[in-house]
This record gives sequence, structure tokens and C-alpha cells, in this order.
Amino acid sequence: MKYSDEEIVKKVLAGEKQLFELLIDRYQQPVYNLMLRYAGNSDEAAELTQDTLVRTFERLRLFRADRTFFSWLYRLAINLAQDWSRKKSRQRTKMYLLQQQSIELHDDSEGKWARETRQEIEQVEDGLMQLSSQTREILIFRYRHGRPIRDVANAFNLSESAAKMRIKRGLAKLREILLDKAG
Repeated sequence: MKYSDEEIVKKVLAGEKQLFELLIDRYQQPVYNLMLRYAGNSDEAAELTQDTLVRTFERLRLFRADRTFFSWLYRLAINLAQDWSRKKSRQRTKMYLLQQQSIELHDDSEGKWARETRQEIEQVEDGLMQLSSQTREILIFRYRHGRPIRDVANAFNLSESAAKMRIKRGLAKLREILLDKAG
């Protein structure tokens, strides 16, 4: 039987702790990708992902049913990543946003199209890296994870109108960055 996130949370809180593994299976990869963007290397990203999942389990009783579980988890993950980032205080290395989820373009029969698509992906990745971390995460949460505005607002502690405005401004800034590189 397939449970919703909220049903799993209720069951885990009622004592069926083994069901938390279902949430880990669903969200470990998006959390890892987030941490990879912050950490810049897979070892630290894996450690931060583990820390996030442990913290999520420990704080599960604080989850409010008026939010989606993923937006709540993502907010926890961002807070942990920002804390880690502040403690590091060193310059981050280039991160590959689409490393785990990028379009698979291994078939050389695609030729020129594949190379052009790969270049476009790299340009967008580079452009995203030039945005502030919060703007970058808002755009990724909205578009890569396909989350509605309401979830964006909840995950980033914004009103829905503020979330819409940040998305609009973030896209405008990204467009500006990409046009500057192209011209």
C-alpha cells in the first residue's frame, strides 16, 4: 500500500518507526542534491544528508499538517546547509546542480544536438551558481522539484506573494546572467 507523506508521519509518530524508511527513499536524493550544491563534494554532501535525515526524524513531532512534508523537510535541510556553510567560511568550489538529475546524453548518435544541450545545461548551472543561495534554492525547489507556490512560501517562510516575487526576480536575474554570457 502506498501512503502519503502525511500518513507516514502519523504512523511513525504512532510507533511504526520503520515506515520512516519510506520517507528516506522518497527524499534522500533531493536532499543530497541540495547538500551537494552547498558542499561541493560528495562526501560532505552525504554527511549533511545523513544529518538532515536524522534531524528530520528527531523533529518529526514538530511537523505541522497544514504544510507539505517535503517543503518542511526542505526547509530543515536548507537551515542545516546554511549553518554548515557559515561554519565553513571558505570559498565553495564549483557545484554541479544537475549531477544526479541531468539529462542523460551518452548516445553519440545525437551528435551536435547533444553537445548543444549539454552546453546549455552547463550555462544554466553556472548562471544559477551566480545567484544568491536562497534565490537559487527557491528556483530549484519551484522548478526542479515542481512544487507549487504555496509549498515554496512554506519552505522559505514567505507569504505566497513574496514567493512569487522572489521567483520572478530570480528568473529575471538568471535571464540577465545568461544573456550577459551569450553577448
